[in-house]
Amino acid sequence: MRVFEQKKECIHERELLQLLYKQVEQQRGRPVYSGFHQVVRKLLQDGLYGQWIYDYSASEIKWLGLQIVAERDRLIPPALLQQYMNEFVTSDYYDKPIGLPQERIMLIAMAAMQHETIQRLQKVQEAYWLLSHGYVTLPAEVMSFFGKTFYRRKTRVEQYTMDIADSRIASFLSSKVKEKHIRIPDYFMEQVKACGSWSLFEAEQTERALSCSHGNSNSEWFPDAADGSSIAYKKVSAIGLMKQLLGSEGIVVHFHNEKRQEKAALSSYIQLPNVMQETELARTCTILVRLLNGIESIWGHTLRVEVAGWETAIADQKIGLHSEKALLFIEEVAEEINRYLEVASYQSGMQIPLRKAAAVTHQSINQATSQQQTAMIDRVTAEQRHTDQGGSIMLEKSPTIETAELLQLLIKAWGGGVPEVRLI
Repeated sequence: MRVFEQKKECIHERELLQLLYKQVEQQRGRPVYSGFHQVVRKLLQDGLYGQWIYDYSASEIKWLGLQIVAERDRLIPPALLQQYMNEFVTSDYYDKPIGLPQERIMLIAMAAMQHETIQRLQKVQEAYWLLSHGYVTLPAEVMSFFGKTFYRRKTRVEQYTMDIADSRIASFLSSKVKEKHIRIPDYFMEQVKACGSWSLFEAEQTERALSCSHGNSNSEWFPDAADGSSIAYKKVSAIGLMKQLLGSEGIVVHFHNEKRQEKAALSSYIQLPNVMQETELARTCTILVRLLNGIESIWGHTLRVEVAGWETAIADQKIGLHSEKALLFIEEVAEEINRYLEVASYQSGMQIPLRKAAAVTHQSINQATSQQQTAMIDRVTAEQRHTDQGGSIMLEKSPTIETAELLQLLIKAWGGGVPEVRLI
C-alpha cells in the first residue's frame, strides 16, 4: 500500500514540475534553468527584486547559476512543491510565476550571505547545498519574504484561543469551532491535582480593574487580587472544568509556564532522517548557524533551530518507537546536535539557542494504548532535556482509555514540560 502511495506521489510530483517548467519556458523562451544571470537581471529591471543583488558581480552570478542542480527539484515533496508554486516562487505583476524552485533557493543563499567578506561564493554554495538537499527547511514566512521583493508579510494570528480563566470557557468548549486552543497555567493544573476550585473572570473587567490579562492567572495572587476588587467572578470545580475540556472535540492545550515562556521566533528545522542517511550532521549544523545569522541580519527576527523527523529517524535505526533504545537514541543525537551547534555558534561569534524538540506524535492504524501514550510522553520529555522549549504531542481519545486515564496522561505531559498537547 505504501509503495502504491509513493508511486502516486512521484506521478503527482512529475506532473507539477512539468506544469511549472512549461509555464516558465513559455515566458522565458528558453529551457528551464538556463541563463540564471539573465533571470536575475530581468527581476531587477521589472522591480521584482531588491537592489542588494548588485553586491554580486555579473561573473559571480553566472558562476552561481552554474552551481544550480535542477534535479534537486525532485527532492522537494509534492505538498511543498505546490507551496513553492503558489507562494515562494517570484511572480510578476500579473501573478504569473517567473522563477523556479532551485533559483529561489540559490537567491535565498545569496541574500543570506551578501554581507560575508571572506570566501563568500563558497559560503553561498554551501548554503544552497544545505537547502536544496532538504537537510534544513526554513519557515514559510522566510521563504515568502525572500521571494516577494523583500516586503514583510504579516504573520498569521492564531485564532480561536481562550484562557482557561475566561468566563466564556464553558460555551467555547461546547461550540462548533473545529480547533479550540486553550491556554492553561500551572496554577490551574495544581488545582486539578488538588481537586480544588477555579475562578472564572470576565476578560474586559479584568483588564479595567487589575490592568492585567488572564495570563496572570498563573499566579496564586490573582484570585486574592480579584477578591479585593469589584470584579465579578464565578467559582467552579477545577477537575469538573478539566473533564469538560477532555470531553470536547478539537482541543489544543497550551501550558503556560513563566520559566519557559515562548519567545517570538519562527523555527528552522533540521530534517534528521535526510541528514543522518548522508552522515552530514556536523556539516549541516555548521552551515545552518551561518545561514541563520545571515537571514536574521536581514529578516530582523530570531530564528530558532528545531529537529524534525524523530520517528522516522528512530525507525531507520531499526529500533522500537516505544523502547528504551529510542530514548537513548534521542539523548545521544540531541547531545551531538547541541555540541555541533554550540561550536559553530562560538566560531561565528553569535550564539544560536537550540530549540530542538520536534512534534513527536504517536501515529498508528490501531488505537494507541495508555502505555504507548505514556511512552510517547517520555520520549518527548527526553528531547526537552536539551531545550527550554518543548514539542507538541497528540493524545488519542478512545473507548479503551477512560477519562481518568486521559487526565493522568495530560498531567504527566504537563509535569514533563510538554508545552502543547492535542487531544484527538
